[in-house]
Amino acid sequence: MDSLKRLKASISRRQDAEQLKSYSIGRNEICPCGSGKKFKKCCGLNNPKQSIEDYFTAIKTANSEEEVIAILKEAVKSYPVEHRFLLPLIVYTLQNNQYQEAVKYLSHAWQLMGTDLDEAFISPLVNILLEKEEAEKAEQIVREALTAKGESIPLLIALAEVYKQKNQLQRLNDTIERAMQIEADNAQLLVFRLETLMDFDDVVSALSLFKKHYDKLKEYKNMRVISFLIDFVNERFNLDVNQKITQQQALAQAAEVFNVFQQLDNLKVKSNAETAEKLLAEIKNLAPANSKLALDILARYLAAELYNGFADYAAELETVQMKNPSYLRLLFLADLQQGKLESAETKIKAAFKLAQQQEADHFHDWQIAADYLRFLLEHGPEKEIAEFITELASLIEDQDNLLANLMMLVENAEGRDYQKHLLRKLISLKEEQLLAKITLKDIYNNLLFISLAALDGEETIYENGNQITTATLAGIIDEVEAAAVETPAVEYAKLRLLKYQAELDPAVKADLLGQIKQAEITSYFDTVAYYEAILRFGDPAPILTEIPHGKYLDDEYLDFYRLVAALKLKYYEIGTELFHRQLLRESKQNKVISFLVRLLRYFTAENLEEHLRKMQVNEVIINYLRNLNTNRD
Repeated sequence: MDSLKRLKASISRRQDAEQLKSYSIGRNEICPCGSGKKFKKCCGLNNPKQSIEDYFTAIKTANSEEEVIAILKEAVKSYPVEHRFLLPLIVYTLQNNQYQEAVKYLSHAWQLMGTDLDEAFISPLVNILLEKEEAEKAEQIVREALTAKGESIPLLIALAEVYKQKNQLQRLNDTIERAMQIEADNAQLLVFRLETLMDFDDVVSALSLFKKHYDKLKEYKNMRVISFLIDFVNERFNLDVNQKITQQQALAQAAEVFNVFQQLDNLKVKSNAETAEKLLAEIKNLAPANSKLALDILARYLAAELYNGFADYAAELETVQMKNPSYLRLLFLADLQQGKLESAETKIKAAFKLAQQQEADHFHDWQIAADYLRFLLEHGPEKEIAEFITELASLIEDQDNLLANLMMLVENAEGRDYQKHLLRKLISLKEEQLLAKITLKDIYNNLLFISLAALDGEETIYENGNQITTATLAGIIDEVEAAAVETPAVEYAKLRLLKYQAELDPAVKADLLGQIKQAEITSYFDTVAYYEAILRFGDPAPILTEIPHGKYLDDEYLDFYRLVAALKLKYYEIGTELFHRQLLRESKQNKVISFLVRLLRYFTAENLEEHLRKMQVNEVIINYLRNLNTNRD
């Protein structure tokens, strides 16, 4: 049976089996459609064009799934208290991962049906509300359901999800215990326990639980957490080669090894070196010499600064690991930590060469490349840095992205400082004529935008930039002009400094904008400078109508800039479409907050809230915005 037939059959069953069931909404109650208005001033005013039976008849004669869904949506609007149209829409939106639509219809059904709503719908409603950070509402719903329906594993899991979200660990554990009293080896409960353990990085307990219930849980290998753990032990033990070790044995041994790792994490290793060495000695024979797990153990010797133990175990692994770039990388790190720079360079260079040879078609060992570049930036001569860049250029598919790849290699916790160090080295290489593959303009564009990003962050949080940041940006502008590099990013940066630099009178604004509009746009950063300048200081209409220089930005980036332009111009019909398309994408990645933070770069919180209300955005999103503004204050 195809999906259209299944959908129609599901609706037909509800028509036959539930036609006597009916619900109602009081005129002064909140309308279930989610508008926030009273029912009498919202859907209570509806004047249906067709009868309920006419809609059912239309569904039967529909020729496509899309047509059925369109009829159901219209029927829900016409008859908001008729659950027989509502429930199939919920099933459809959940099955097709349309979570924004799903939560709308789930909330509607809960307000209409209350605890009559089946557990199969309550659990996803709770989970979606938790994703939207509405934990209190989710807890209220699941508690009402538990009171009305009694305790069951699905509802107790839903309650445990609430406690997990609220980080109430004791209540979480108590709720899991209550569920275990019902059926301790229930597969749904076991999977939830595994997910919870992994969420809290308790790998040891997760591995132990999986091993204990292996025969039952291996049947659920398509579940995310099960497939992850299976892949984890297969990869760590190299089970494709080490076939004498069963998956279940590997689980048990992995649990032992990671239990020791956990103990080491809790030790003050430097003052407990003897204990750490004894623990590592207990587990090193549990890992096959040719496995990744053996390298994990070797890395723990290094982390504990047990250099003699590291050397001994490295010698045990050498025969089978000597052609493994990851093994050579650990030897490099050991030498580097001990100040053996010449030996360290030999090993990281060998690791990089070996990685290239083994991955000639598709290089992906970027950690080794990153270590090598960072080492060269700290200790290598400029000629060797230039040679590394030439080698890296041959490994990437599009040389236009060479600088972007270099920047990503040095991105870390001290990202901006390290990236600035790289860019300064690149300028020096250009001056020595040792670098042809990257333009001076691209290097300076990166320097400018690093400082502009810092300014963005300060203005979003504090509504102003600090003196150090603005002075740094002004200094880079002077450098670029002294180097006679033409880039629209300079004019954009000057515009950003207008309110901070007295010598840049606002009267120059029109001239700076004119220069940006006339500039030759040849790269990603040129385009970003153009769009940012027009949106912040000019007329954004062309961004909506012409989409200038769009070839340098991906569709998501262009959509965001077009949304900002639509809001600036108060074109709410276009803005609504763009906003909800991006909101759906960001919500799937749990990035709704960062999406709103990006918008706050262009609007005050009050102004943005006004725009959101004009577009009739869900109140939940507006509450997110208010919370952001409260935290900023």
